[in-house]
Amino acid sequence: MGLLAGETRRGQAEMLWQQKQASVYSLFHGNALESYPQNGEQTLANLRVVIADIRSLPMPELESARFAFFDDLFYRVSASYRSGVTFQQALEKLGASYGPPDSQSGSSQQYASWQRGDVWLMLMEQIDGQLVLQLEHTPLARKVRTSNTETYAAYIRAKRQYVTLP
Repeated sequence: MGLLAGETRRGQAEMLWQQKQASVYSLFHGNALESYPQNGEQTLANLRVVIADIRSLPMPELESARFAFFDDLFYRVSASYRSGVTFQQALEKLGASYGPPDSQSGSSQQYASWQRGDVWLMLMEQIDGQLVLQLEHTPLARKVRTSNTETYAAYIRAKRQYVTLP
């Protein structure tokens, strides 16, 4: 679709989506608690992460996609395939762009993965048969996890400063 993980800025992605007539149906900040057990807190916004849910993508085999940006740089996408697209069809199309996968399952719940430089890519079939494609820029994803930890730590420090009166 023309986006490069670790290089494309959010504004560039938004212009491309507009040119391709894709629709942004949700835009929000990332959840700093995504990697932590939930102790009553539902979400804690990480303002350095912006998530965009997109529909009407210019790729007919894809139903929707969730793009993530860290400090305005594209670092992750999770895309759902339309029903009817088989694992083999998706694998062949990805193979034409990325070559043969580095690893692949032969079980009933199929997956294939590629590591190309700083980008990790995985095609997987979920239990319900839905195909999902995930792409992640690994160095930026590490920075997101660090930023989530820092955001959570700042939240805990701020929480301790307040005393609840009876």
